[in-house]
Amino acid sequence: MTFERAVAFVLDMEGEDSNLAGDAGGVTRFGISKRAYPQLDIPNLTQAQAIAIYRRDYWDKLRCGELPNGLDLLLFDAAVNEGPSTAARMLQNVLKMVPQDGIIGSETLRAARESTSIVTDYLAKRMYRYALIPQLLTFGSGWYRRLAKAAQLAFQS
Repeated sequence: MTFERAVAFVLDMEGEDSNLAGDAGGVTRFGISKRAYPQLDIPNLTQAQAIAIYRRDYWDKLRCGELPNGLDLLLFDAAVNEGPSTAARMLQNVLKMVPQDGIIGSETLRAARESTSIVTDYLAKRMYRYALIPQLLTFGSGWYRRLAKAAQLAFQS
């Protein structure tokens, strides 16, 4: 999948502005939160700036363009939703035989490319992780709807 398709999906899921009670991100625009980027003027963030952040700090950092089709989107979306380190550790946990350091390196890439069930396994890991989050009752239906849409797109790519 291309970065452009993946970021379009994320922007559609995130919406423009958000500041929901109980959401740890706080003030958020295009999915970029004040909590993650305290130095940014979030209310005045442009969509182009958000896309540049997504490319640099999420897609490129996690080497999504080097991952198998489908997994690229699921990892990118997980990074946006739960943080890049958490998304990478979930992948490494699924792959079992790689260090769980939160950094997508050559060992993780190799193992992901060699796995025949990585897209399904990573999807299941994300579903399970959501079930363990205390805010599940508040945000769970939205998280699972988003994940279902991501899965549909991942399996089409």
